[in-house]
Amino acid sequence: MSNSKNLMTLVALLLLVSISSCKESVKKEVVKEENKRPNILFLFTDDQRGGTIGAMDKYDVQTPNMDQLVDNGTSFTNSYILGATTAAVCSPSRAMLMTGRHYFNIEPNVYAQFAFNKEDKGKSDKLTFPEYFKSNGYETYATGKQHNGEIWLERGFDKIKSAFLGGMTRHFGTKVKDYTPETGWSAGYQNNEKFSSEVFADAAVGFLDSYKEDKEKPFLIYVAFTAPHDPRTAPQEFHDMYPSENIALPENYKPQHPFEIADDRIRDEVLAPFPRTEAIVQKEISDYYAMITATDTQIGRILKALETSGEANNTIIVLAGDNGLALGQHGLLGKQNVYEHSVSVPLVFVGPNIPKNKKTDALAYLHDVFPTLCGLTGLEIPESVQTENLTPVIEGTDTKVRESMLYAYNSWPGDLLNKNRKHNPGGGHRAVRKGDFKLIVSAKHDVFTYQLFNIKNDPWELVNLIEDENYNNVKEDLILELEKLIKETGDPADLTKKEFGLFDHPEDYNFKDKK
Repeated sequence: MSNSKNLMTLVALLLLVSISSCKESVKKEVVKEENKRPNILFLFTDDQRGGTIGAMDKYDVQTPNMDQLVDNGTSFTNSYILGATTAAVCSPSRAMLMTGRHYFNIEPNVYAQFAFNKEDKGKSDKLTFPEYFKSNGYETYATGKQHNGEIWLERGFDKIKSAFLGGMTRHFGTKVKDYTPETGWSAGYQNNEKFSSEVFADAAVGFLDSYKEDKEKPFLIYVAFTAPHDPRTAPQEFHDMYPSENIALPENYKPQHPFEIADDRIRDEVLAPFPRTEAIVQKEISDYYAMITATDTQIGRILKALETSGEANNTIIVLAGDNGLALGQHGLLGKQNVYEHSVSVPLVFVGPNIPKNKKTDALAYLHDVFPTLCGLTGLEIPESVQTENLTPVIEGTDTKVRESMLYAYNSWPGDLLNKNRKHNPGGGHRAVRKGDFKLIVSAKHDVFTYQLFNIKNDPWELVNLIEDENYNNVKEDLILELEKLIKETGDPADLTKKEFGLFDHPEDYNFKDKK
């Protein structure tokens, strides 16, 4: 009886210790999760115009997974890039995103690498957001398009899988490389059977599958698709979804742009003959939508893997694009301008404490992402950042972070020295948005053209109000605002000079000949 009693006492003690141990383990796990900063998943598309998400109700494109992000988060309906000083708009755009700085204040050998010798390409002392989050305890991982050289990548990411190093490429057989600090860069390899977005989604899913085994560090995953950039060759099933004869033409479709502008014969613009026919524009849009829907399908795979990992509730998801695209609007095809179709981009934030199904018209830049991620994760914003933290708008404590926006585009000045040039280089655009109005000043050779639009009432930028005397005060106010923003951002443009004075000394931009 005594032995039985002792045994029962021992079992009870062991049970008590076990329960206490389990409680302590659960307590430690809860504390660990509470102390852990939210993960970050950045989904970045290439040439995706603002509004080309089904849930934004502007274009008839099918994007069920992007729609889910819009429904679950906060979307900016007035989100833009600042612009570029080279026809490869995505490179300055990505450099600004990475640093939170205006491109006027970033080394040109990062965003205009074509103009530099190999040993100078990508050299920069500017802090990037992956590098900053890595230094603050994040495990950083990248896949997809990287258009600013290798140096930032090596500094910012613990591991890179299936990186495409360049501006554009084919979508089947995309040549990619891997990187770790221990092994360096791998040899290039390719998969001729898989669509590019699937290759990059495979890499992201692979990371999330492996992350389930180790949750000590928060992660930052940077997924940069090469779609919907041309060549627009999605898997055939997605092209079949958009018969070109059923595609509605945009309200501002024109066969040709009404006046000469910067880079109006650049590569993007000669992908189709002049003047643009309705059938050609319908085909371009059809293929564009196919690329977006095909990429949306791969985004769905990544979101499913995130859910399976158990980290979805503690992850901030950002969906964004690097620039827009005309595709027949205003008679243009490309993105080398400052019309809404070319500077607008998607920008959606999803995650813990971020309001769901909220759309805000606050003015936002793509390169606001760096300070905003700091705001959402509780990190101090570095002094090098020049843009705004959108967190107050997202959380609802403020309705806006800026009163006005600058947009800028001009040809690369060094192109004027190319005797074999065919794309009509030179010229530029500067524009300002304030309230409902937008003023565009275009300079080409000796001609200045002014356009004034009421973006609220005329989102397609069809009715030029510049000659309407009722808007003289608006025009004068916007010119003053434009001059102020040019000065504040470090923009070298001078509105009083021919072609803004940007081409007075093209030899200063011929960096390859300076050695």
